[in-house]
Amino acid sequence: MGVKLRIQKGIIHLVIVQNGVRRQISTGLHLTGYKTQDAEVMKLAELLRSKKEIQIIERENGMNTQEGKMTLFNYLSQCADEKGHESQFYKALPYVEKFGGKEIKINAITSRWFENFQKRMEKDSGLKPATAEKYCCIIRQCLKKAVRDGAIYTDPTDGIRHIRVPENEKPYLTADEVKRMAQTAYKMPHTDEALQDEVRRAFLFAICTGLRVSDVQLLEWQHIDLETKQLAKIQKKTKRAVYIPLKNDALTLILDGKEHSQSERVFPLLAKTRTSTNRYIIQWAKAAGIKKHVTWHIARHTDATLLLEYGADLYTVQRLLGHTKIATTAKYAKVTDRKSREAVAALPDFGIKK
Repeated sequence: MGVKLRIQKGIIHLVIVQNGVRRQISTGLHLTGYKTQDAEVMKLAELLRSKKEIQIIERENGMNTQEGKMTLFNYLSQCADEKGHESQFYKALPYVEKFGGKEIKINAITSRWFENFQKRMEKDSGLKPATAEKYCCIIRQCLKKAVRDGAIYTDPTDGIRHIRVPENEKPYLTADEVKRMAQTAYKMPHTDEALQDEVRRAFLFAICTGLRVSDVQLLEWQHIDLETKQLAKIQKKTKRAVYIPLKNDALTLILDGKEHSQSERVFPLLAKTRTSTNRYIIQWAKAAGIKKHVTWHIARHTDATLLLEYGADLYTVQRLLGHTKIATTAKYAKVTDRKSREAVAALPDFGIKK
């Protein structure tokens, strides 16, 4: 019996060999490329490896962990508390309680139980398929954490299909629409003009870089190298580093001729405000004559779609946006038909006549 660490494409896995059988499970930890931070990540990975080894020894000797005796409801509540008061985990709790999660213990959950839970979420919860799937994914995430924590030995959700969710189109702005917004001056009454100006610049900067609003808010001058014209930042959501070349448009939006300290925010008013800045963006788009529902996230969709539209390949876009899976990036390829038109146009003439 043994548990070792394995790094594959920047993701750290546990490799478990027991009774001649070899299994590999993800720790959920990613290497960032930053030496100091990666050293801390590896310390945590080693801790998880050690805990997993102890867990296996305990099970082989008929022992059990205290966490495994917790109910799913209580374990999920604990996970939600660790995530913070805004965590989506809290929203899943009523459905876990409704469909038996308050009685069943973590170590008693089977694949059949989770399949039945997921079916009831689909049929009896009153939720849309996408929302039901989101909450089921939270339970999956919770049970995977239970495996890493040593509360259970195997993940009962492994191999169980996800709820099928109809694909939604990802809205984006065309290059002409971006120009129209950039050239449209709009002032929202009874709103700080300095904040409005910063939101405008930050939104257009997000289109140029593909950053999420959370990363735009946290952006500091130390993340921007003006000599190489490159942005390097660890994303708040995925904890993965992105390296983004900055075109002149992006630099024009942030350079003000002043000197800034490394820890200073690039968009300080946006970082501090508690006002819903989406309201301004929606009204600004309407003033530019755009009928689409324009919010912060459409900036990221726009960057991804336009990159593909103007010739970038999927893997390049994946790196620029920091997607963990190529399948996520591929969804944007369905929006643009440029490659399809080029592929069809490249076919030879078959000489077909009327």
